[in-house]
Amino acid sequence: MKKLLLLLSFLNLIYVFITMASDELDNIFLVPFGFPLLTTTVLFILSVVSFIFDENGTSKRTLSILSTIINLLPILFVASMFIFL
Repeated sequence: MKKLLLLLSFLNLIYVFITMASDELDNIFLVPFGFPLLTTTVLFILSVVSFIFDENGTSKRTLSILSTIINLLPILFVASMFIFL
């Protein structure tokens, strides 16, 4: 399950970078602060919950930490778009 969450997080990271590169403001699926930020937030919350309810396996915790970091990057990139406008 954590490998699937990590894969979805990585694909979402690519999706957010594609939406940041496109200048499509008419479509909500191609605006980085629309649907991609919502999916990033949901995946971030799921990765934190998977880290909290983790077994004692260190490899599983590493996957949860990596997933949390990958989901935190798009949130920071979109926030930096608003700071440096």
